[in-house]
Amino acid sequence: MTTVNTILGPLYVDDRGELDQPTALLWPSLFTDHRMWRHQIDPLREAGWRTLALDPPGHGRSPGPGRRFTMDECAEAAVQIMDATDVRAPVVAFGTSWGGFVAPRIALLAPQRVSGMVLFNTSADQGARFERMRATLLTKLLAIGTLDRVTTRLIVEALLAPGTRRQQPALAVELAEHFLGWDRRRFIATVRSVLVDRAPVLGALPEVKVPALIVSGREDRTLPSFHSQRMAQKLPHARHVEIPGAAHLVPLEAPHEANPLILDFLGGLPGA
Repeated sequence: MTTVNTILGPLYVDDRGELDQPTALLWPSLFTDHRMWRHQIDPLREAGWRTLALDPPGHGRSPGPGRRFTMDECAEAAVQIMDATDVRAPVVAFGTSWGGFVAPRIALLAPQRVSGMVLFNTSADQGARFERMRATLLTKLLAIGTLDRVTTRLIVEALLAPGTRRQQPALAVELAEHFLGWDRRRFIATVRSVLVDRAPVLGALPEVKVPALIVSGREDRTLPSFHSQRMAQKLPHARHVEIPGAAHLVPLEAPHEANPLILDFLGGLPGA
C-alpha cells in the first residue's frame, strides 16, 4: 500500500504482488474506491498478476486536487502511478465506468505502456445534454446535506440492479457509507469533472491497437450496453459481453460471471 503524488494530488494505491509480475492497473467507478475490485484481486494474484488498485481523486483515501479536472489528466496520473511503483512492463488497464473513460486515454497517451484493456460499464461518448443536466442537479443535491437520504437512494439505484439490492442489501449500505464519508467539496468537484465536463474519446479509439474486453450489465440504466457496443465497434481488437442481472458495477455485482471472462482474456494476450 502506497500513496503516489500525481498531477491530481496524492492517490492511494493498494499494491499487491512482485515487481517482476505482469501488472493490472485497476481504476474503479465513480462513487467507489479500490475496494470495488475486491472480488478480482485475489483471482488475479492467484493467476500470477500484480495488482495496483487505486482510490481515484476525491474518493477513498485520495483527497483529489480540490478543482475540476479532465480525463486526460486522469490518464497522466495513471502513468505517474506506473512510474512511481516501478512498473517495468506494459500493464493491462482495468476500468469500470470512470475507469473505462480513463483506460483508452492511457493507451493513447502512452501506447507502449499498455498491453490490453478490461473495461466494464463504460462509454467513450460525452454525456448527452440531458445526462449532463441530470448530473449537474446531482452535484447540487450532494451539496445539501439534509437531502443525503434522497441523494443516496438515487445514486445507489443507479449503481446496483434491483436484484442486487434485494439480495445484497448490505452492499447498498456500504456504498452509501463510503461516499457520504468523503470530503464533500472535493467529491462534488470530481463528480462534476467526470459526469458533466467529460470530453468524448470515441473518435480516437481506432488508434488504440491493444486487445480489449468490454463488459456491460443488461440492467445498467446509467450507461446502457449500446455504449459498450459502440466502443467495441471502434476498437480494432475488442470483444463485447453483456451480463444479465447486473447493472453499473458488474465486477462487484457479478464476480462469478466477470472473473472467468477476465482470466480467459488475460490468458489469451500475446506473451501470456
